[in-house]
Amino acid sequence: MSKERESDERESDERISNERISKGPNSNGQKNYQRISNELNSDEQNSNQRISELTLAQLQPDIPQKLPEGGFVTLTVVTDRFGSQMHLLTISNGRLVFTVILERGMDIGEIWLDAEKISWERDGQYLLHPDHVDLTDNEHSGWDSGFYAAVAAIGPEIFGTPDEVRTVHGTGSYSPALPESVRLTWDEQQICLEGNVPVRGYSTLPVYDKTIRIVTRYGAATLFREDTVRNLTDAAQPVDDGYHIQLAGAYMSGGGSYILPVSPGKMLLRDAAPPEGDPLTVYDSGTRLDPIRCYQYIPGPVEGLADLPQVRGYQAAAADDQELTAEMLVNAGQDTAAYVIRSLQCYPRSLIAKRAISDFMYALEPCKTRPNSLEQKTIDGEVVSIGPRGQSTGWIIIGASRDPQEITTLAHMIRSAAK
Repeated sequence: MSKERESDERESDERISNERISKGPNSNGQKNYQRISNELNSDEQNSNQRISELTLAQLQPDIPQKLPEGGFVTLTVVTDRFGSQMHLLTISNGRLVFTVILERGMDIGEIWLDAEKISWERDGQYLLHPDHVDLTDNEHSGWDSGFYAAVAAIGPEIFGTPDEVRTVHGTGSYSPALPESVRLTWDEQQICLEGNVPVRGYSTLPVYDKTIRIVTRYGAATLFREDTVRNLTDAAQPVDDGYHIQLAGAYMSGGGSYILPVSPGKMLLRDAAPPEGDPLTVYDSGTRLDPIRCYQYIPGPVEGLADLPQVRGYQAAAADDQELTAEMLVNAGQDTAAYVIRSLQCYPRSLIAKRAISDFMYALEPCKTRPNSLEQKTIDGEVVSIGPRGQSTGWIIIGASRDPQEITTLAHMIRSAAK
């Protein structure tokens, strides 16, 4: 690493440290999307006056429940290759469709926009029940052996490097939601899925649990996900969470690029991987990329995001007291893109991961820290802790666009933050 880059990292680390004050395999969704087009009959009322609710127990497998504005929810029971069952919810807002895997930490499995898949194509053999994934088997695959989702939870115990206790990327993505906690509510504005996830962890006594909310507005090309991590102990605990997000769907098969709020010269290639000519390149689907390339960086704040309708529509994201940033994948034709928007207060660091062997993975990973061991993070002063019985909340907005003007505008905003 050059002295200039080391200096940039130190200055950015100081900024982040000053902000770290803890506050104590299926296509059923697409088929259903195409099949269901009728809206529910509803009176024109204020959303605060009309709220409807469904629990998981009220949903019958493979029978769609219609929602307003052409939306729907469907419960599907799938069986992994070892014979264990999992429950998937397919949710549509009338335009955007996504699945949620309840036994997998409420990870978002797949995402479609107008019936076209925008998330990666991952072989169904990786959609595994947590009982069939040995997270301690880091030498072979561990966490990666069940890595399937478009949006997989990282942490809350660790992001990155394992140690004698913690496994790669923690256990959140392999922690089933409590069935009785799962509920879907909707009004005339939006749909909200909520559930409680006891985190699997590494000890007999629980250390963390999570409340997860996924919200989408009717007809929008976006969804909002919020994870609240609670410390269940009487001692301070580190919280090192984030997301592993795969949005390189078939629209990226001809190649394209990352649009990031950082200059390429400030992106650090990890693990002595072979360098590339341009770290922002997304290669076409016929190009093999191995070994994996991981670049860590500190994203700059993107001005004007809070004024966009993609953000204003979600109350928690529209708060005035937080800096926002965004990252995007855009195809070679510049006519389709997918993006992630989030608060830098929640996730002040980023990593992109690129690998193309049998799967086309070009990932975005919003995070709190660099993907080092917890011991190294402690030495570097990066660890964020939550106090006894305290909690920490983070959120992201995931969206997609086929509007060239919208894509050009957002790309310009993001690039303007690169310094």
